[in-house]
Amino acid sequence: MASRYYAHFIAESPSVAQAGEWSGIVELTRPLSQRAEERELSQVLAGSMDLDAEEIRILDWSWLQ
Repeated sequence: MASRYYAHFIAESPSVAQAGEWSGIVELTRPLSQRAEERELSQVLAGSMDLDAEEIRILDWSWLQ
């Protein structure tokens, strides 16, 4: 069962023309770990944008039921 999250974040990378503020729904194949949710979400978002996790700054996020 997929897990869905709302994410509002900033992609901060001078090498990406689309850097800026983003928000949307992220659907994962498994729930995020409770102890490292924000870090894992940053890694997923960075991977989908070909960035490093350090270039993603999460402003707000929540689990969607």
